[in-house]
Amino acid sequence: MTRRGQKKHLKRLPAPKYWPIPRKTGKFTTRVIPGPHARDHSLTLALVLREILEYAENMREIRAILSTGQIKVDGQVRKDARFPVGLMDVIEITTSGERFRVLPKIRGGLRLVDIDDSEIGFKLCRIEQKTMNKGGRVQLGLHDGRTILLPENEKTSKYSTLDTLKIAIPEQKLLSTIPLEKGVQAMVSRGKNIGIEGKVLAIEKRHGTHASTVTLEDQTGNRFQTALEYVFVVGKNKSEVKLQSEGGSSE
Repeated sequence: MTRRGQKKHLKRLPAPKYWPIPRKTGKFTTRVIPGPHARDHSLTLALVLREILEYAENMREIRAILSTGQIKVDGQVRKDARFPVGLMDVIEITTSGERFRVLPKIRGGLRLVDIDDSEIGFKLCRIEQKTMNKGGRVQLGLHDGRTILLPENEKTSKYSTLDTLKIAIPEQKLLSTIPLEKGVQAMVSRGKNIGIEGKVLAIEKRHGTHASTVTLEDQTGNRFQTALEYVFVVGKNKSEVKLQSEGGSSE
């Protein structure tokens, strides 16, 4: 009889390199289930609880924690240890009062930044697709798998791909829009400059084989270029979200 569905486990050696797991102390680790983020750009809740926060030592303890319903992702209770969390997701532990936002890490990977009550009710999402449904209304597809249907009287021209939306969670109410333009604050979500934050100085859009690029300036005055699709806008004059933990670094 053939096996149905995907495997529940993943061997540690071929797991994404940025996962914070020892490669040779065990054979298997948790596999990401289909969800809002791809495996190569996400962490499972099991990795967060065991390897990063160190609240559990094995899968039995992880399941016990999740079964109580004290772990929320973007305002919704999640009980599957293999659920993927990724860029800009908000993780809340209701019993301890701890709150974290998932952000890219310099030199690759993802990190948790502790946030306060003022940030727990919203997240930033980048527009990946802009389509029109059968009813003639515009639908926006976001980087975390969400879709937002714009009202019929909404001016759709102010929404473009790679712009950032500030949405309330878990209601998914649209709060504001931050366009990708010169002068805004942005961070690099992928590539060799991943995790670096700075001000957008120039946007060069090209067609054909040459990739479009964005020039940014970080807080120390260093300028660098990255691919257009790697840029994630986080604010107009300043970041809408906390980018570093108190007393910690952006790494």
